[in-house]
Amino acid sequence: MIFNSEQNNVTLPLPNLDDRTYTDLVESAISQISVEYPEWTDHNPTDTGIILIELLAWLTEMTLYRVNQIHDENYASFVSLLKGEKWELPNVSAEERRKILQLEIKQTLLDLYRPYRAVSIKDYEQLVLEDWNKSPDSTDLKIARVKGLAQRNLEQADAGTFAAGHISLVVVPKPNKPDEQEKIYNRTYNKTKLFNFLESRKLLTTRLHIIEPEYVPISIEAELILKDGAKGKDLIQKAKSEIKGFFDPLNSGKYWQGKGWPFGRSIYLSEIYKLLDDLSGVDYVESIKIKDKDNKPFASPDNQPLSEIYLADNQLVKFIEDNQFTKFTVLVEVNNERKEIK
Repeated sequence: MIFNSEQNNVTLPLPNLDDRTYTDLVESAISQISVEYPEWTDHNPTDTGIILIELLAWLTEMTLYRVNQIHDENYASFVSLLKGEKWELPNVSAEERRKILQLEIKQTLLDLYRPYRAVSIKDYEQLVLEDWNKSPDSTDLKIARVKGLAQRNLEQADAGTFAAGHISLVVVPKPNKPDEQEKIYNRTYNKTKLFNFLESRKLLTTRLHIIEPEYVPISIEAELILKDGAKGKDLIQKAKSEIKGFFDPLNSGKYWQGKGWPFGRSIYLSEIYKLLDDLSGVDYVESIKIKDKDNKPFASPDNQPLSEIYLADNQLVKFIEDNQFTKFTVLVEVNNERKEIK
């Protein structure tokens, strides 16, 4: 029989203890006669000594066979040891009992591989996304995403400041309803139960912090040149929807495997050019400006436009859809002149 662990892909084959036959045992014993007792020369089946050897070989073969057999009751005892509590076989048919036993063995082994104590950042992230979200205390706070940062105290310092012994978990809560996603940017969640859930699982010397992401607001101004013969209707809304999905922290559609904008990933102007240029009906993109929360273009200290906007490890993007800030202008060339399509 082979036990399989689905999580670690480990197989543990049981040894075969019944690997010697009656004939092997008799031949092995007879071959030792000349070494142990050279005066014994009669090796015929009628010899009393040979009869004893054959009798003992027969008994030994039966013993080996029984040793190699592990009964269901033994497996049930092993399961009880692994579970730390008494588990008994149900009083059903032998076939049904065997199935139940195999399922219990499999589940018990999987439970052993499931982490309870959080040591690494991966442990914390797995506990939050799997164990916490399944716990009864998570009714008011389901977590959609989590980013663990080692040696960071984001409650008192920024992501660039190291703090030995501290771990910060940046969590993005799930909205209660799909149309409430906008609230994740402005709402403050009670994370006390989540903290208590992890407090009993962390190492004694670890100082844990649970915070929400810091959202970097951006808006975009762009001029899109329409292809000859293409229709500009709904292009502005299509462009806005594409940008929104690209930067969405939770539901990014075809971007980022649908898991949302990656934590701490820089914003590249060239990627936005390509995204808009790939839209159906767009010939090319004339210009793009990425603006901050004050509706001013991101610029370097010497007031030069930035082609890359850096984000800290705990930051995500908040795309401002408001038409006062985000503006897409669709232009068409007619007689070497450009006219805006409203």
